Amino acid sequence: MTAARSPLHHIVRVRSSDDLTYVSQGLMDEVLVNANQLENSIQATTAALWKTTLPFSVDPVLWRFQVPAWFRNLKGDTKRNYKRLAAAYTKRLGVTLGSSPLLDMLSTADQWRSVAANAVAYQRDRLHDVPTQLELLEDLRELHPARLTAPALVAFSANEDRINRLMIDAAAEEAGTGVAVQVIVPIDRLVDHVSLGKLIASMPSDGVSSYSLWTPMVTEERLLNDSSIFAALLRVISELSARGIAVGHQYANYTVAALHDVGLASVTHHLGWVDKGEPVAEQSFAMRSCQTYVPGVRHCVRFQEAEVLGRDLDADDYAERYCECTFCAGMLQTGQHPFELLLETQTVVMSNGREREVPTSRAVGANTWHFLLSRRNEVQAFSARPAIEVIEQDIERASALKRSSDVARLGHLATELKSA
Repeated sequence: MTAARSPLHHIVRVRSSDDLTYVSQGLMDEVLVNANQLENSIQATTAALWKTTLPFSVDPVLWRFQVPAWFRNLKGDTKRNYKRLAAAYTKRLGVTLGSSPLLDMLSTADQWRSVAANAVAYQRDRLHDVPTQLELLEDLRELHPARLTAPALVAFSANEDRINRLMIDAAAEEAGTGVAVQVIVPIDRLVDHVSLGKLIASMPSDGVSSYSLWTPMVTEERLLNDSSIFAALLRVISELSARGIAVGHQYANYTVAALHDVGLASVTHHLGWVDKGEPVAEQSFAMRSCQTYVPGVRHCVRFQEAEVLGRDLDADDYAERYCECTFCAGMLQTGQHPFELLLETQTVVMSNGREREVPTSRAVGANTWHFLLSRRNEVQAFSARPAIEVIEQDIERASALKRSSDVARLGHLATELKSA
């Protein structure tokens, strides 16, 4: 295992207008905005980007048109934001995306190339000339994306590989420079050695500025518990980074960030702290569960577990064993325990008459800050020191919290990395 030569680049994904609250200098290196969010709230997104000097980019999320559940509402109609996005991507094509799955709508190479060129033009131009009251207050920077991204399909087969290659080439031509390339690998292909090799081979190097991986349905626990999945992810990172092109991960976690030492250059994550493995299928609405991120064990636990782990710790022990983020430290300095906000709940009555405890809106906000600050600390730790050193320190913290299962979990990660 060789040490990485530069710090991990830390990107935070904006999926909703609520996420814009947390866009802040010092908490991330870059902002990635989902294209459908631009169409949901273009003015709010533009205003938030204008309030910071952070670089930004746009995820075209074209793959969502493969999955009707993403772009249709409960009535079966195409959602308005996806209608606008589809119109931009199919400009001058005479085809309207959204009435059927994407692969049923487009068939020719020229159509796919046109969609790719339109998606690049969208990223480049969508945030220009957006009116906002902020224009009356100050001189504003021009909003140019830090990178342009080639649209991509989930690569279920060689057919999607072929289409993705067409779109990468067309996107690079439209951009006039190298483009970021999304590599979306379903788990069946990830663990199929031959099929994975063909997918990697289908990825071009010319016209590519970076690769961004996504392995749907691979939760952190699954990654740690299945050596074949871990080895396959290492293979993709090592083979692509060997080309001299930066490789990042679109939905990273603590374990993925630890792969910095084996060639991972950037990590992207959204502001949800409960690990769901980021499936391709849209996740149906669900009430938030009473879970909180515990840096002392590097994963989420139920509120009741968190109470046992951290409630009785004094300020010094809390920072040393449980969490050292500035949100928690600030609460303790004012004489309040962070749990007063992090673990605050309310009772709601379900449609079936049953009662359920859920986090309050204050708890959701507090947990978001706590998670973002904690993840920032993790990224900086893996940037500054060898991954094994970071993990060994975290093993000591888990041991101090008397979490033998997490000591074993982190120890397994260290073992995997040592043999990488």
